[in-house]
Amino acid sequence: MAGAIIAGLLVAPSASVGQESQTREIPAAPPAYKLLRFDEDYSYLAGPVPETDRLDPIKYIPLGSNPKWFMTLGGELRERFEGAKNPGFGVKGDHDAYLLERATLLVDLHLGERLRVFAEGISGIIAGESRPAPPTQNDPIDLQAAFVDLVPYVTSEDRLTLRAGRFAMSLGSGRLVATRAAPNIPFRFDGFELLYSHLDWKATAFLTRPAKDSGAFDGDDHSTAFWGVYGTGWLAASRALGVDLYYLGIRRKNGKYASGSGDEHRHSFGAREFGQWQHWDWDAEEVLQFGRFHGDPILAWTASIDAGHTWELPWKPRLGAKLDVASGDRDAKDHHLGTFDALFFKSGYFNDASLIRPQNVIDVHPKLALQLSESVSADSSVDVFWRYSRSDAVYAVPGPVALRADEGASAYVGTAVDVNLEWRLDRHLSVQASYVHFFVGDYPERVGGRDVDFGSTTLSFLF
Repeated sequence: MAGAIIAGLLVAPSASVGQESQTREIPAAPPAYKLLRFDEDYSYLAGPVPETDRLDPIKYIPLGSNPKWFMTLGGELRERFEGAKNPGFGVKGDHDAYLLERATLLVDLHLGERLRVFAEGISGIIAGESRPAPPTQNDPIDLQAAFVDLVPYVTSEDRLTLRAGRFAMSLGSGRLVATRAAPNIPFRFDGFELLYSHLDWKATAFLTRPAKDSGAFDGDDHSTAFWGVYGTGWLAASRALGVDLYYLGIRRKNGKYASGSGDEHRHSFGAREFGQWQHWDWDAEEVLQFGRFHGDPILAWTASIDAGHTWELPWKPRLGAKLDVASGDRDAKDHHLGTFDALFFKSGYFNDASLIRPQNVIDVHPKLALQLSESVSADSSVDVFWRYSRSDAVYAVPGPVALRADEGASAYVGTAVDVNLEWRLDRHLSVQASYVHFFVGDYPERVGGRDVDFGSTTLSFLF
């Protein structure tokens, strides 16, 4: 019975197959590589098309006479240097410098319109560090992705896909679910995902467990379950206003906060509004969380706004500002948890140093970005941080407490200044450099913190 169903999926004609073959669009230049590599589609290379990139031959390898049967190869080679004075605010050492090396190789098999198999291997190695490296940085051989897509329904306007296996996710702005791109090993999840798209609207529902960062081939983290529903679409044909609505649920056996640790069951309900009009752009997001932590109720929240204006001048300057507020716990002894949980948020959320997790925080973040040439861009910003609650801690990016709670200290944490440069030599090769200085306030100094200097240089080759 199962074999008959799969055979039917392979040979069943799609309502849009004939139409797509007549309207297949051939881009003047190859599309940019995507953050999630399995979102790339090279079916446009079927048939007689002009070669637009030297690696086109490995992006569309026919597997027979049917143009819907093909294989794509790809990957990444990355070298990244990081150096820091007083990493983690100096609480866990006074300096560190190391080289991160990452290599990936992917195979993408399209077996007709309705069946797809994707696999991506990854190797992440660290060298020169002064402290034991976490598995997120030192994982010599692992599986980043391995999933099967079944497409039971597809037309010219609609597509429904069932995904099963290991995969990454990046939802909305990456405020709660993203890829963790800066460390060697990004986030990945084991489980199921249902994806639906209709013109300018799309939605996903998923049930997963985070994959272990174990430093070797291994399974998922059975102490954590993660599930949700996420929808996004445009409310105006001009794309002046888009909206996301979502629900995310998580169950941990050992959640950790300044008030203690224990079993955690948390629900997040969120909305995001984004768009652009003339030379303005904006991205706002609001999240409400509730649930139970160690048997006590959770009530937490966050709100963020990121807006800016771009001028049609040389270097196309964009001046923007971002404001984040994420709640913290008001009283560690009142049997209520008020600390917001940022879940699987994107790395480098505030800056490349990734010192602070966006919870129990208020920050004001003006930024100037310049397009110096077609291939070179630069930006610089100043970010001022306060604790939302003086009774709660400052949290490190992985989740543990970075600076312990101190009710008698000022809410002011410090000010970060950063400068970033990116040079895209071509579609495949890019160089990035970043420098961050964090001026700590009285509160970090009272609990052992010191000013931080951080620098990084990244060389990446994508294919």
